[in-house]
Amino acid sequence: MYSGSVVTRVHARLQHLADSGRGTSVVLGWGLLQGCVFPGLADLFFLPLALSRPERAYRLALVATLGTLTGSVLLYWVGAEALTLLQGPLARMVGMTPAALDAARAQLATYGGWLIFASTMSPVSTKLTSIASGAAGVPFAAFVLALLAGRLLRTMVLAWLVRNGGAHLVNRWMAQRHLDHASHSKATDTHTSS
Repeated sequence: MYSGSVVTRVHARLQHLADSGRGTSVVLGWGLLQGCVFPGLADLFFLPLALSRPERAYRLALVATLGTLTGSVLLYWVGAEALTLLQGPLARMVGMTPAALDAARAQLATYGGWLIFASTMSPVSTKLTSIASGAAGVPFAAFVLALLAGRLLRTMVLAWLVRNGGAHLVNRWMAQRHLDHASHSKATDTHTSS
């Protein structure tokens, strides 16, 4: 009963946010911050806003992808700057030779794109993957293409699910919660007035 009213209020607030024109900015901003700073779900705002306004689902998916891609590219460059530390004193400390670093880079040049793509579909932190890709010297083009492909696939599948039944199911569930809450309130009022 109480959780239903909280969910109803949150859903109404998200619909208001989506209608106000700020939804796109919120999704982009969260994607950027989540891509490079904050831990958490990348789809935290995209998915609920898409559910509240399914006609905007694909647009919000593209915006969410742009935000997380931008944040991840920033972390890639942070990792690339850290490469100088890895090649220098830190590498010597852990016994990593220049030849071993070159062999690791060659492996990442071959398979790094697939690992990055897989990280977008898994619970593995894309932030860590982005930093590690830059630090390990994954080619930038391979990094961006793999990350873009993975994020686009993920957000577009979610947008498709929203547009093809997901939003309808949520709205039906919300209507049922509203009816349950109203009938419970009416029963409580009748019981207290007796």
